[in-house]
Amino acid sequence: MSRSSFTTGALMRRVPLLIGLAALAGATGCIHVSQRAWDNGRAMSSTWQYRDVLAGNRNPKALRSVYYNSTPLGFSRQSVPFPAFGHW
Repeated sequence: MSRSSFTTGALMRRVPLLIGLAALAGATGCIHVSQRAWDNGRAMSSTWQYRDVLAGNRNPKALRSVYYNSTPLGFSRQSVPFPAFGHW
């Protein structure tokens, strides 16, 4: 067996493995969803405008109101009591 046929055979065995690893790496990049995206989705789905669009109201004004009236700030930040003046 010559050396060139050995390296060609080894390379041919590695190609499917490399393709599989590349596909796995590409697929796992889409699995992680940032917390900001989750907060945006929760904020949008908690509005009455969103429920109105789901009920069938598909005019442009209703669709814009879903976009502009959903704010994720309430979901991403924890409520902390504000100390009035703190310690002087």
